[in-house]
Amino acid sequence: MAKPLIQLIKNNTPFIFNNNYIKAFKELKDQLISSLILHYYNPDLKSILETDASNKVVAGVLSQLHLDGEWYPITFFLKIMAPAKCNYKVHNKEMLAIIQLLS
Repeated sequence: MAKPLIQLIKNNTPFIFNNNYIKAFKELKDQLISSLILHYYNPDLKSILETDASNKVVAGVLSQLHLDGEWYPITFFLKIMAPAKCNYKVHNKEMLAIIQLLS
């Protein structure tokens, strides 16, 4: 859905916002405002914390299991690591992701 917009911002691509881009933008906007993306935290529901750490980025999502049996995101984050932190071992990067997600 967002692919045309991503193509538009690539280097050495002329910025010509024609009808294809307008349609893609409207579809993306409608999807973002029509559905609830994040839910409120409920201390009574089961929670799961998922993290991912690569060489340059740490990311995480806190989700909860709702009464309909579906997991919904409560909060998420993505952060580019400082160059010194890129040298951390994988388990330290994962712990960094947990700490940053919960703070």
